[in-house]
Amino acid sequence: MRITALAPLVCSIAAFILGMLCLFAGHKPGFLEDYHIVTLNTSTLGYNLVPTTTASGAAAATPTSLLSWIEEEAKNITSEIENEFETELNNIAGDIADKLASELGIDQWYSLHLMDYCEGTYSPNATAKGAKKNVTSCSKQTAMYHFDITQTIDDQLHLGKYNISLTDIDWSDKLQDGINALNVAMDATFVLYAIGIAAAGLAILTSLIAFFLHGSRLISFGNWGLASIAFIAFLICSIIITIVQKKFTSIINKYGNDIGLYAHRGSKYLVITWVATAVMFLAMVAWVVEFCIGRKKRSREYTEKRSGGWRHRRSDESALRRSGV
Repeated sequence: MRITALAPLVCSIAAFILGMLCLFAGHKPGFLEDYHIVTLNTSTLGYNLVPTTTASGAAAATPTSLLSWIEEEAKNITSEIENEFETELNNIAGDIADKLASELGIDQWYSLHLMDYCEGTYSPNATAKGAKKNVTSCSKQTAMYHFDITQTIDDQLHLGKYNISLTDIDWSDKLQDGINALNVAMDATFVLYAIGIAAAGLAILTSLIAFFLHGSRLISFGNWGLASIAFIAFLICSIIITIVQKKFTSIINKYGNDIGLYAHRGSKYLVITWVATAVMFLAMVAWVVEFCIGRKKRSREYTEKRSGGWRHRRSDESALRRSGV
């Protein structure tokens, strides 16, 4: 048995499990929901439709005017009253967000996973610090799933109390362009995750073979090849996810904040995909070391064998000369 094969074996198992989590996170309500790629906060979507009144009595239709007025008034109150007042304002704002989403007929958040999306509400309300997400439903899990949140929200708005559309809340075409780019990237990511997981799975099996078979450099080389394939696949996936999260949230927040739409990156998903990449890299390095050690050991055995054979011939010749032959 080769004890040294245990290290890359453990790394391959870890990468395989983490890769499966990246693939299947959120495949049903409540299953690793926190491990989303991105989440869209729609609890304030449509705030630009809510008329607000300024001090002069003029009506405004921007969601930021209400929040700015509240913040300015809160700053002008003494510190003791300010704390109580801010608490009340947060509760009021949370109630407004909850009621607004309910009236429009949409959920308060939509989270994207690799093969589906989930939706739900915030608890106790959308603006509460550390609010928890309650999952109401998830879409059907599909390979190379396309996140068509525009159509989903539009359909829900039409079914809502006011029967409005995305056009009524000034939904920008730039938002759809960002979603389309996201879907293309997710297609490539799914394929690469599948390759990485398959290679890591095969590496587990071949690592077990290497563990029980002693001294086979061919097996070490094959394991290195599988580990390299898995590492490269996970590395590209992790890079794509990192870039997509940054670009997508930037586009959504740039063109969506004015209508109450916000995007948040899934940091936990980013952690597990990079950890999977790291452990697969360790497995790859371990097999390189194992291959080199096996080669050095075989070279030493060959040298010792030749040296032993040469000394044996010299001894035989000396014995013959002494006997006069």
